[in-house]
Amino acid sequence: MWADASRYLPASVTLLETKGPGHAIELARNALLQGARTIIAVGGDGTVNEALNGFFQEEKVIASDAALAIVPHGTGSDFRRSLKLPLDPAAAAKVIQNGEPKPIDVMKVRYTRADGSSAVRFAANLTSFGMGGAVAARASRSSKRFGGRIAFLLATLHTAASFRCCEVLLTFDEGRAVRAVVTNVAVGNGQYHGGGMWVCPGAVLDDGILDVTIVEHLSVFEIVWNLPMLYNGRIYEHSKVQSHRVKRLRAESSELALIEIDGEPLGKLPLSIEVVPMAINVLCERPPAAFGGSGSLTTSAALRNLPENRQY
Repeated sequence: MWADASRYLPASVTLLETKGPGHAIELARNALLQGARTIIAVGGDGTVNEALNGFFQEEKVIASDAALAIVPHGTGSDFRRSLKLPLDPAAAAKVIQNGEPKPIDVMKVRYTRADGSSAVRFAANLTSFGMGGAVAARASRSSKRFGGRIAFLLATLHTAASFRCCEVLLTFDEGRAVRAVVTNVAVGNGQYHGGGMWVCPGAVLDDGILDVTIVEHLSVFEIVWNLPMLYNGRIYEHSKVQSHRVKRLRAESSELALIEIDGEPLGKLPLSIEVVPMAINVLCERPPAAFGGSGSLTTSAALRNLPENRQY
């Protein structure tokens, strides 16, 4: 993948290989502090997420003039769908070389680790909990032999067979609350997760708002019967689906509810999420002209080969 893409990029791009979970955060942050202004994530959503978190130090952006670029390659690669980035490495490299930086929102997620401690993670795409967290954990352990979509679909079917819905309390913005027994809750800055599941079709990356999709209790039969609605953008039409648009939320449950952040199974409820408007720049194809600027690669670092996080 990198060999295909690198042929179309300047020799000035520095290749940095990660050694384990979390290493890309460190590499991206150090590169930015040393003057790099384009960070290229070569991989899937987990790689992109770690590169994104390298843009922050002590929960603040360290280089507002820098841009994140993506060469998609991974199990899900769902964030690139909302950005409309090509999968072909040569085409992705051309976007990096000739694209425009688009400012986008990110999510600041304060969540609970498996050991009960609190942690903060920034996310560009989507955070979910309930069945989504369990599916991400199973998919991270499964074979990717037949591609990301099949891996997530099989993980969904296997998880559905034994999944137990849980009751959650969601508190939105200034106090509006929803209590429900849920199959899954997705909080989207982007629209897709799980290898193409279109769970937040109304989400916009730069509107300062998060889209919340609540799937209430579904039986195994209902989950399987309604699988097409996960992919065709009609999920809001289901009678057991609620949608909300918020700037912040808190989720808690007396039961174990696993979470995933940009496809990575990182912990469990409780969590809180707030939108950080126009936090970073991402290189996208031209147009729109309104994006402004250019994606200079004179000082750049490319991160590749991020091993998947497996905490569950």
